[in-house]
Amino acid sequence: MIKIKGIQNKNFNNKKCLLRLDLNIPLSESGEILDDTRIIESKPSIDFLIDQGAKVIIISHIGRPNGEYVENLSFVKLLSEIEYKINRKIVFIDFEQQLDILNIIDSHEKGTLFMLENLRFNPGEENNDENFIEFLSSFADVYINDGFGTIHRNHASITGIASILKSYGGILLEKEIQNISECILSKSKKSTAILGGAKISDKIPIIENLSKSFDNVVITGGMIRPFLIASEKIAKFSANEENNEIKIAKKILSFNKKLFIPDQLICAKSLDDEPELLHASQINQKDVIYDIGPNSLMDISNMILNSDKIIWNGPPGVYEINKFQNGTNKIIKSIINSEAKIKVAGGGSTVAAINYFDSSEYFSHISTGGGAFLSLLEGKFLQGIEVLKV
Repeated sequence: MIKIKGIQNKNFNNKKCLLRLDLNIPLSESGEILDDTRIIESKPSIDFLIDQGAKVIIISHIGRPNGEYVENLSFVKLLSEIEYKINRKIVFIDFEQQLDILNIIDSHEKGTLFMLENLRFNPGEENNDENFIEFLSSFADVYINDGFGTIHRNHASITGIASILKSYGGILLEKEIQNISECILSKSKKSTAILGGAKISDKIPIIENLSKSFDNVVITGGMIRPFLIASEKIAKFSANEENNEIKIAKKILSFNKKLFIPDQLICAKSLDDEPELLHASQINQKDVIYDIGPNSLMDISNMILNSDKIIWNGPPGVYEINKFQNGTNKIIKSIINSEAKIKVAGGGSTVAAINYFDSSEYFSHISTGGGAFLSLLEGKFLQGIEVLKV
């Protein structure tokens, strides 16, 4: 189990704490917050530090401004909403004021919460630039990373700053690492991993790593078709159809006997067309797989119901459309009805599906990270965690 230096047994009274959060949250075209999970999950660390009498300086990023100021990606537009979500006032330090940041912080009493403008407005953030690292370290006594969703990045505010300031992991970061690691590493009598996604090549390391500790690995989403072609349950209609993906699928199938590939599927020519229930052998070149059929869902459901630990990444269908949402709904209901103590889910579309069906309370852990969650599932070396290890 991965152990990092946490904050909960430490005293930060009168300290200036640089708190790295992941506030890279989804926004509507009009700039409204679509999912506040990462804001809410950051509150325990903020409260812990402020209540101890620390001065807390939030640093984070949003979007991909490529080292330039982009008005629509300024945190100033989200400030009042963030204040409301965490129930605290924030002293905002905009782009022009950052050169005078130490004076601004020193002019306020302890227990004040500050927030810097979007880190990625400075090219030094993503470049892990020494000058930008030195700037960030110049106005704080300690560094705390509570932005799990960014922990796989080798950026100035994630790995660079930890090499200069005394550094800790926040409450959310500890919770994420503990729950995901426990799900992967803990012993079980029967376990199921459900994996979706568009490309097999993106999931090879995850399939390989989870196959070591899970009894069933269920393939869903866009990965189904190349696996069915590779196993010769669907005809390959042209020489180039998903050629590389099929080669990868064949290689995985040759050494991995734990995979379950659904072969009864809900297909249509497009999202606007009426769905058809087809067996794999009936699928032709123009059929697109949009969901899983009831017979295959029954097999998946039985695996889930008989499991004592479950991990899920990737909805099996287009859950936002009624005619293609049964697979996602059925998997969620099966997880709810399972007596497994460990029920972990992660990834943007997976979390969105869980929220869509109002089912988050039934999971033991829902990860706030996308790429970071997948990196842990792969068993990757993560520098952002490494610099915080005990």
